[in-house]
Amino acid sequence: MIDREKALGRADLRRRTKAVMQELRSNPEFLRASEQCVRGLVKLYSGNRILNRILNDRGRVIFGIFALYLDACPDENGVGLTVTRIANLCQELGVCSRGRAKAIVMLMRWAGYLEAGPEAGSNRRQRPLVPTYRMMDVQILRWRAILSSLALLHPPSKKAVELIEDPVFGKMLIRQMGARFEAGFRLRHYAPEAILFAERDAGILIAWQLLVSGGEGDVFPPEMPVPVPVAALARQFFVSRAHVLKLLREAEQLGMIRRT
Repeated sequence: MIDREKALGRADLRRRTKAVMQELRSNPEFLRASEQCVRGLVKLYSGNRILNRILNDRGRVIFGIFALYLDACPDENGVGLTVTRIANLCQELGVCSRGRAKAIVMLMRWAGYLEAGPEAGSNRRQRPLVPTYRMMDVQILRWRAILSSLALLHPPSKKAVELIEDPVFGKMLIRQMGARFEAGFRLRHYAPEAILFAERDAGILIAWQLLVSGGEGDVFPPEMPVPVPVAALARQFFVSRAHVLKLLREAEQLGMIRRT
C-alpha cells in the first residue's frame, strides 16, 4: 500500500512538473532566460579547478544538495549531516553507491566545503559534518544565476533572488529542493537526451559552452557552425582532451551534434 502511494505521488509530481516546464518553454522569453542562465553558470565554473572537481556532474551536484538538505533536516536525535546519513540517502535514491558517497565526502572535506561539526546525540561515532561558508557561497552563486534567469519567466522569483543570502530562506529553499528529490524528481524524466552530458565530468558544462559559442549574427542556440576548440575546452573545465573528444564523438553518434 505504501509503495503504491509513493508511485502515485511520483506520477503526480511528474505530471505537475511537466505542465510547469511546458508553460515555461512556451514563454516568449524562454530562450533569452536559458541563455542568461547558461552564460552565468559557464562563467562560474570556467577556470575554477576546485569547483570543477567538486560539483561538475549530475551526481556531485545532487550530492551537494543532499549535504545541505541533511544539514537543514536533523533526524529525531538532532543529528544533521553525517557520512552514514548521506551515504544511505544516495544509495536509497539511486544517486550513487555508498562507497562513492563516502569518497565525495572526503573530497569535499579536502576542498574545504565540509568540516567536522560539534558532537550531537548519544552516538559519538556519528559526529556530524557541516557545510562551510565556502560551500554556501558557491551554492548561492549557482542559485542566483538560476533564479535571476527564472525571474524573466516567473516574476515572483525576483523575491527569491533578493532573499538568496538570507540563511533562513536558504534553509527553506534547500528543504524544498531535497524533498523534491526524495519525492522522485529526476532530470532523466524530463530531459533524457541530456544524460550523456550530465553523467560525465564537465559534460554539461562543455555542452553549455557550445550553446553559447555562436558568432556575430547567430542566435541561441546557434544555427550556424560553431568552433569546437578541444584543447581549450579541456583547459577551461580541467578535463583531458581525450575526455572531450570521446564525449563529442558519442554526442555525434546520438545525433545531438554533427560535423559540417
